[in-house]
Amino acid sequence: MKTQSPPVSRLGRLWNLEGWGLRWKVTAVVALPITVAMVLGGLQVKDEFSRAVRYSNTADRVAGVPDIVTLSNEFGLLSAGYAAGTFKKSDLGDFNESVVAAHAAADNPAMPADLADLVRSSLVVVESLVADIESGTVARPNLPAETAKVRDDLMRVVDEIVGPIDDPTVIVAFRHLHDLAGAQQALTDQVAGMMTHLMDTSKPPSAMVAAGGAELALIDAMMRAYPDSVPVLEKARDSGRARLDLIINSPASQIQFQMRDLLYASVDNYTGLVAKTSNTIADTVAARADETSAAALRAAVVVLLTLLATIVLGVLVARSLIRPIRRLRRGTLEVANVDLPEAIERIKVGDGSAVTDFEPIPVHTTEEIGQLARAVDDMHGQALRLAGEQAHLRLQIGDMFETLARRSKSLVDQQLGLIENLEFEEKDPKRLESLFRLDHLAARMRRNGDNLLILSGNRVRRAQSAPVQIGDTVRAAMSEVENYQRVQLGSTPNGALSGAVAADVAHLLAELLDNALRASPPDSKVWITFARAVDGGVLLEIEDSGIGIPAEQLDEINERLASGGAVGPETARHMGLFVVSRLAARHRLTVRLRRTYESASDQGVTVSVHIPDTLLVSQLEMPQTGPVPRVGTAGLPQVTIVHSGEMPQLVAEPARQEPVPAANPASALPRRTPGATELPRRTPGATELPRRTPGAAVPAPLPVDPAPVHHAPEEQYSPPPTPPPTPPPAQAPAPLPPVSEPAAPAFGSTDSTESPGAQSVDITPPARRHRYLSNAAKTASFFQPRPNVAPSQDVTTTGTPIFSGMVTDWLTDPTESENLGKFEWTSAADQGWTAAHRASEAPVEARTESGLPQRKPGHRLVPGGVDAGDRGANRSRLRDPEAVRENLSRHQKGTREGRAVSSADRASIGGDR
Repeated sequence: MKTQSPPVSRLGRLWNLEGWGLRWKVTAVVALPITVAMVLGGLQVKDEFSRAVRYSNTADRVAGVPDIVTLSNEFGLLSAGYAAGTFKKSDLGDFNESVVAAHAAADNPAMPADLADLVRSSLVVVESLVADIESGTVARPNLPAETAKVRDDLMRVVDEIVGPIDDPTVIVAFRHLHDLAGAQQALTDQVAGMMTHLMDTSKPPSAMVAAGGAELALIDAMMRAYPDSVPVLEKARDSGRARLDLIINSPASQIQFQMRDLLYASVDNYTGLVAKTSNTIADTVAARADETSAAALRAAVVVLLTLLATIVLGVLVARSLIRPIRRLRRGTLEVANVDLPEAIERIKVGDGSAVTDFEPIPVHTTEEIGQLARAVDDMHGQALRLAGEQAHLRLQIGDMFETLARRSKSLVDQQLGLIENLEFEEKDPKRLESLFRLDHLAARMRRNGDNLLILSGNRVRRAQSAPVQIGDTVRAAMSEVENYQRVQLGSTPNGALSGAVAADVAHLLAELLDNALRASPPDSKVWITFARAVDGGVLLEIEDSGIGIPAEQLDEINERLASGGAVGPETARHMGLFVVSRLAARHRLTVRLRRTYESASDQGVTVSVHIPDTLLVSQLEMPQTGPVPRVGTAGLPQVTIVHSGEMPQLVAEPARQEPVPAANPASALPRRTPGATELPRRTPGATELPRRTPGAAVPAPLPVDPAPVHHAPEEQYSPPPTPPPTPPPAQAPAPLPPVSEPAAPAFGSTDSTESPGAQSVDITPPARRHRYLSNAAKTASFFQPRPNVAPSQDVTTTGTPIFSGMVTDWLTDPTESENLGKFEWTSAADQGWTAAHRASEAPVEARTESGLPQRKPGHRLVPGGVDAGDRGANRSRLRDPEAVRENLSRHQKGTREGRAVSSADRASIGGDR
């Protein structure tokens, strides 16, 4: 048996981690840390490369910082000299070089666009001022303000370039650069104050003094912060103090040119410090760019080597996990699909060494996978041990089943023999009917015994017999079921089955008929039809109009029928289905179920049984039968026989009705002609056996030859004298036909005339099973051979009264108009019922206000049922409430019980399917 996991959608498999294969699970386990390491390493490498690129771009931008700072300082000196009147043409040479360098810095591709635009706008202002200075024709009263704006814009560009750099050295140098720019701004303020003082000498030079003090304070701060620049700063401090002393101690008219020389000396000092600081920033940024590039490369190499090592290690670990598990899986499947079934087969044939002789799974490690392999080996050994025990137990159970079934079958056969003897000797119709029922129940018990044999896996031992006609096989199956009257048999095709096959086919059809009768309404019919199959076989169908079976359950049943009857938990519930599947598999029959009606509320079920042509016996292979020898007929009554030359006819089975009266007793048995092999069938409505008085002989079922027989003329019985009325018997179900077994040829077939409207079918009497028929004396006492008479010849004889009455009661329909008078009977209670009938037809004497008829209590009672004095009193009865409550309770209880029984019946009908 192979088990598979339930189907899962592709999306469900992706999200269901438990459903992943082992290879994918190991890959996921290995790939997860590798992916994390790859991501983290990649991010680290990316950061390093980003820093390298950022430092490289910053280094390119910082390369222009010294030129921008120099331009700012040069422009400040030029503007101050022009304002103070100390400007010289020779100063423009160095200034123009600074302008060209600043243009190159603005055109640098690494320079951000907004900063480049700001540098260019400042250069436009600077070049305009230089043009005015060179021409000397245009006065610029707002020159100090324009100069301050240009220098502020240029220092902002420097801040934007150097500010984002997070290197400590660069940060210190940048602060130094800012301080130097502040000192230069103070120097510029001194020049502006000098210009103001020269314009109005009457005022004190407070602005120059303040600017000089601010410059000295910045120089002192820079000397403390930047020890490396102390020598240059000391010179700048000395120059500043000299300018401050000059401003304080010299008159305003004498300080102009002295101030110019001191300013240029300070500018040279500041220019050297700015250039040094700017170069320090540029060199530091370039070094950091080189370092970050090298670090990025080192990080990339390290991450790559780590990933490669992790992948190699993961692959090795994965292989060490997957390969043993793969060997374990392959070995386990081989044990389950090959080794274990072969060992079980060896155990079944008696090889005890298969329990201990098996190969272990080829995984010999001591870790968990090896332990799992040893556990599978232990399970394999336990399974073999249990298989041996189960095989031995199954053989014992099979033997027990076979022994019990055969003993039960033997006892049932003996019981059937005793019942048949009792039927032959019994003369009371009521008891005879009970014996018939007991006979039928015993036949069903024998069929159940055959079912047990089939369940145990053994064949039913059947004696070799001659081929049996298909119609006889079907009628034998009909005789096995209880409500055989409801089965309608169509015309049967020509052909026969061998004895063993016929018995199994009859058993199979009996199970199917029993199922159809149980699952359909009691008043419905079950039809059996035939058709020739394409392969030359016979297709037999059994149709019922029951509640039907759901499509899913029909498919499941058809699968079980096709599987050949596997023993399972449902075998006990569906014994008939199991037996049918086993018998069909034994003879290669095909049995399928389908709905009879697709759109009706009660869809019903149609069972199709295909009998292949290989099981059919041709007419040439069947043994021929000769004429039956005659036996003595003295003392037996004669009957009139009319030959019609037609095939026997079957009519619809009769429904239940009131029993018919019995015939007069007689002392002689009827005489029957050869060919009358079965009792005539009755028309619908005659469901009871006829009542006979004690002493009347009981006709037994006639023997049947399973081989083909010659058709004899139809017999017609003369009407017997009208019997006297007798009390009717209690209602009882119709007698059941006896179960037949193959017997030696005895009598031929006959044609009988049935009621009008009956369906024409091909009839061959069922095979006999009564053991007393082997007794020639008993057989002669009931049957006698009849001469072959031409079809147009009528033979009229006189019969005994008992035979005439018995034949009439058995073969006539009491519901027909011409037979109604014969079955009338009377009793002592007729007077009371007549009075009750008259009372029920009495006119209504009074009505209620609403128009309903009103009667008087006791006026319509049956005579003799109630005391006359009570009726004369005509007084109303007092009802006891407790009695009324008790009556209602009983009524409710009975209603519930009736509903419960009805539900149980419906459930049992559904369960029998």
